[in-house]
Amino acid sequence: MRWLRHLVLLVLAGVWCALLLAFPWAMHQAPALGAATALFFSQLCHQDPSRSFALAGITLPVCARCLAFYLGGLVGIACYPMPIFRSNHCQEIKRFFVASLCLVALDAGFDLASIWQNTFFSRSLTGALFGGACGLLLSHVIQNADVRSSPGQMEQASVNHPFPPSP
Repeated sequence: MRWLRHLVLLVLAGVWCALLLAFPWAMHQAPALGAATALFFSQLCHQDPSRSFALAGITLPVCARCLAFYLGGLVGIACYPMPIFRSNHCQEIKRFFVASLCLVALDAGFDLASIWQNTFFSRSLTGALFGGACGLLLSHVIQNADVRSSPGQMEQASVNHPFPPSP
């Protein structure tokens, strides 16, 4: 386990989630920061107030699914060090990712097709499951990434391991 990598990823995800949850405070205490946060997240989320949670009477700058996705991602990253997730369980993490993505697609698709109207609960649950899967998968990728320390090593690696010739 590469703890420094994990800690950096965990801190970044924590700051991201804290920025969202501190939005009501920012709107009252630092309106410029609040406005910048809302503007930034408007590029990532539709920000429909009827589909968003409110804290302290202020609607958060992301919808319920996005908030659950980000919080689920934080939980997934935080849980990755547990032996059940990191000891050669890449296939299970990938299956969880695909299954959770299918649940999001079904929840949104059935709503768009007027087959079933999704709710705060269904949007939050599917967002949290997908976020958790993304957090686990991102942690796995970052833990297993082979980072080269210098361009010279990359050149040496390409000389020692060239691509196989074309048939």
